[in-house]
Amino acid sequence: MEKELIYYSISQINDYIKVLFDNTNTLKNIYLKGEISNYKGRNKSGHIYFTLKDSKCSINAVLFKFDSYSLDFEPKNGDEVLVYGSISSYPPSGTYQIICKTISLFGIGENFIKKEILKKKLFQEGIFAIEHKKDLPKFPLHIAVITGKNSAAALDFEFNIKRRFPLTNVDILYSLVQGENAAKDLIKNLTIADEKQYDLIIIGRGGGASEDLNAFDDEELVRCIYDLKTPIISAVGHEINQTLCDLVADKYASTPTGAAEIAVPDIESVYYDLEQERNYLNSLVHNKIISLENKLLYFKNKKYFQNLDSSYDNYLEKLNGFKNILKVRLENKITYEESKVKNIKNTLEFLNPDNLLKKGYSILLNKDNKVVSSIKDVSIKEELKVKTSDGYIISEVKGVE
Repeated sequence: MEKELIYYSISQINDYIKVLFDNTNTLKNIYLKGEISNYKGRNKSGHIYFTLKDSKCSINAVLFKFDSYSLDFEPKNGDEVLVYGSISSYPPSGTYQIICKTISLFGIGENFIKKEILKKKLFQEGIFAIEHKKDLPKFPLHIAVITGKNSAAALDFEFNIKRRFPLTNVDILYSLVQGENAAKDLIKNLTIADEKQYDLIIIGRGGGASEDLNAFDDEELVRCIYDLKTPIISAVGHEINQTLCDLVADKYASTPTGAAEIAVPDIESVYYDLEQERNYLNSLVHNKIISLENKLLYFKNKKYFQNLDSSYDNYLEKLNGFKNILKVRLENKITYEESKVKNIKNTLEFLNPDNLLKKGYSILLNKDNKVVSSIKDVSIKEELKVKTSDGYIISEVKGVE
């Protein structure tokens, strides 16, 4: 019996290889350094195809249209670049390629990698957390702007803030914004502004190439902004690649004009809102007055209030009547109580033993000063006292009958 021949189609093999590529973590999210060749610009669909090579080998590469928007330079053949992406295969042709997410010139690419590593570290620490960000004041009257000296950005910041809200005072703290010492100079001015307790701080510049913005990715500067007590807006001026200062600041703007729009309200809008509020309050007061007038009119038309004077006189007359009745009853009660007291007094005087003694009566007491009320209470020759109205008579019992 012949053994059945087992075979695969080319599509099956190429699809299997693609699955292998796409599920191999080593080939995902990697950086490749190489030289661009076969670069022909964007095709009709907006994608960019090229070859990436070194001294020995080459690999096909593609940057799709959506990801190409992040390019801040025009690649050309011979450029040494650093690309970031994942290796995958293309089944129809059985080839493999790197699908790029970003492309940067190699010198700049190194800075990009360092920035991404620092960004990840700071993110894990919570430096960029939304809950740490401070609310901006609604009507800041004193703003510190930290930017380059004699720069167009300085003029833009001040002009647009004053144009929108003339009540605000703007202090420009000039600083280095690029170069080796820029980050330290920015930190110094941020510390000064924070100690002076401005309502708001704006830090920024008027844009520039990616390599010109390195100072705003400095770790010490980012941590300084994080520790500020004063609310801060970052306006470094790079729409595509946000700096780490943009991420840590309480608010971010891509231009000085945008920062001014975030920092202060438009005074015309404020006037409009105030006018609306005034009209609203006037309406409330007017409606309240009408409501009270209607209530007064309602009570005015009531019969009771129409005869208010006569009602008052009637109640006053009744009150006086009650007053007179109360006075008579009170006087009678006093007379009655006085009579009772007088009778009690007379009774007490009648029963008073001293009064009986004055009439010739006397009281016989034994040696213990107890009243003798029976012949049984005494014995022969016992000494007794006879109490009279004016003293005692000492006597001795001779006998009893």
